Amino acid sequence: MEPSPQQLEGQRPLSVHDSGHATGSLVAPETQNRRKHPCLLCQQRKVKCDRNDPCANCVKSRAQCISTSTVPPKRRKKRFPEAELLARLRRYEEHLKRYGADIDAINREDAPIFPKTTLPPGPLSTDHYDLPDVANLSIRRSLKHLDRDIYLLDEMYVYTNAFQFRDAEEILRGSSDDEDFQTPITKTYDAMCHDGGDLLFNTEVVQNLTGLHPSPVHIFRLWQSFLDNVNPLIKIFHAPTVQQQILDASGDLDNVSKPTQVLMFGVYCMAVTSIDEPDCLAIFGEEKNILLERYQAGARQALIRASFLRSSDLTILQGFTLYLLSCLNFMVDPRALFCLTGIAVRIAHRIGLDCDGVTFALSPFEIEMRRRLWWQIVFLDNRVSELAGSGPSIFQNSWTTKVPLNVNDTDLFPDMREAPVEHPGITEMLFVIQRCEAADFLIQSKKNTGLRIADTAMIDAFENRMQEKYFKYCDPQIPLHMISTLFGKIELVKLRAWNRNPNFFPMRGLAMNEDEKERLFWLNLSMLDTHNKLSFAPSLQKFRWHIFKNFPFLSHAHILCELRTRTTGEGPDKAWAILEKTFTRFDQHRRDFNSGAAGGSTSSLIQLAMANVAVKAWEAREAALLLFQPNFQTPQFIVTMKEKLTARKSPKSTPTQSDSSPSADMNWIDDQFGQIGTSHVWMNQAPLEYGQTTEPVSMPMPGIMQTEDTMNWNFWNNYM
Repeated sequence: MEPSPQQLEGQRPLSVHDSGHATGSLVAPETQNRRKHPCLLCQQRKVKCDRNDPCANCVKSRAQCISTSTVPPKRRKKRFPEAELLARLRRYEEHLKRYGADIDAINREDAPIFPKTTLPPGPLSTDHYDLPDVANLSIRRSLKHLDRDIYLLDEMYVYTNAFQFRDAEEILRGSSDDEDFQTPITKTYDAMCHDGGDLLFNTEVVQNLTGLHPSPVHIFRLWQSFLDNVNPLIKIFHAPTVQQQILDASGDLDNVSKPTQVLMFGVYCMAVTSIDEPDCLAIFGEEKNILLERYQAGARQALIRASFLRSSDLTILQGFTLYLLSCLNFMVDPRALFCLTGIAVRIAHRIGLDCDGVTFALSPFEIEMRRRLWWQIVFLDNRVSELAGSGPSIFQNSWTTKVPLNVNDTDLFPDMREAPVEHPGITEMLFVIQRCEAADFLIQSKKNTGLRIADTAMIDAFENRMQEKYFKYCDPQIPLHMISTLFGKIELVKLRAWNRNPNFFPMRGLAMNEDEKERLFWLNLSMLDTHNKLSFAPSLQKFRWHIFKNFPFLSHAHILCELRTRTTGEGPDKAWAILEKTFTRFDQHRRDFNSGAAGGSTSSLIQLAMANVAVKAWEAREAALLLFQPNFQTPQFIVTMKEKLTARKSPKSTPTQSDSSPSADMNWIDDQFGQIGTSHVWMNQAPLEYGQTTEPVSMPMPGIMQTEDTMNWNFWNNYM
């Protein structure tokens, strides 16, 4: 049957106008539920979204279906300014070059990932100092802020693999989470019965040191004396920080920490050392030697209780160094003191003081404290080595520790984040900094020239630099400025005299001519004269302890030996005037500072030997003066020396030599004086290699007589 026209009309195609209406009526519900983009949850989960609202995945998860079109777009990161980026890159390249990186090789991609790091140049620094070799476990454990695997070098991070530092401690620790196995070797050592301290300080250990401390009032007096007399010349720590520690400790002496105990007794020892005998009696009501023995005994007790031999605490080493400094008054045999100083050097090496703190990413405050302590140990080791007759052990090793900053204590505080800016001219560090720079100059001149002596032009340039940098700002009316200037002058004289050391002439295949001999004589005389100015200056009364501990003994001996052949003329006349002041002042110092001490004996062998040489030199002058000046007067100090030597020759004072003649006894003293000279190893040993030279502040000078005869410079030229 054929369809009707109405049916055919219903089957006709939809018109364009009808299509929209028809489509809307047929698919509107489906298109309204569809979205253009997948939902946020499906995007995050990375699954296919049916783009419905809500989608099937969100319905199944019972989660809110959020369209991405409703989420605000993320803010794009601003592009790094190109100029700032290039500036940073240039700065990083400069720092990389400072540490030895080859930038061109890195750009060519043929450099190793972890190149060998070269530390910044410093005293006796080697050309290549491998960082992993420096960062041993003992050093790392002594540094509070040091990450085990990351070392901050200025603004550059050097990443190192942990296995590069695996030592026995870390191997045993393994991957255990048990705290008992974190440091098995260290804890085993700590559990041992003792650390060997009783071998050094053979004394019964006192568990409570409260009774050895002075009263709180006397603690403050001692601390103030330390601040006035000692601190300006050593600057071994940050005085404001230590002052707060002492104030807190003095209020509760029963609960003072072991490191603070050591430091406090070190301060007591040095404070008493700096006070003369009358003031000790007036302030404390006791003799100086009794107080010093008590506080040194307390320091030894505190050191034993703190296990200082195995400690890595910087405070303990500071206290130990102060204790050793207080022993420079001959209450301890210099030969034994040299061994004790060697222990301080070893501890300093063990905790990494010979590496500048910048290497270990320490705070600026800690870096500065480590530098100050290290240089004081250097000076101490050198001075004690002279007294003991041996070369300084610390110069046999290289170090990278820089000279301390020229800043005041007020510029430093423990929580500081950035290093302070150095002040031009004068600061509290004036005395210490010029010593450090003089020592560093000698070391660097050897490094640059390959010679143990500095060229005269180099010394002149160094003198001008010190004058412009420090001394032109000094005011002679200020005690610290005055002592710094005069000691600086002595250091410069020693540098010039060191160039004329007779031992160096055979080494260079030369002989010392008359001009060089004359120049050496006047240099030694100038050194002795400057030291007399230090001794007689009333404003330097509080620093006399340091002045006399650094008495130029060998220059003094050299002058006496020369005067046995130089009898008349301008040089001998001036020399005898200077010697009269020297002997007079030295006797006065011995009475004021060393009353009752081992070094204060008025009849010690060294003094008798010096007196004997002085008397013989005067007898030679006397014989020459009689020819044209018969009425000259013998100086009082020569008269006193003759009386001492006569008493030495009397049978009552020397019963074992009662049958010996006076001349034989004088020859015996001459022999002893010769032993004093030959005991100084630097005067008769082979030339030292680089790193074994002495620093110029207390550098030994030639001048010990070999025989009773006239001074023979051929002997000096061929002494080695």
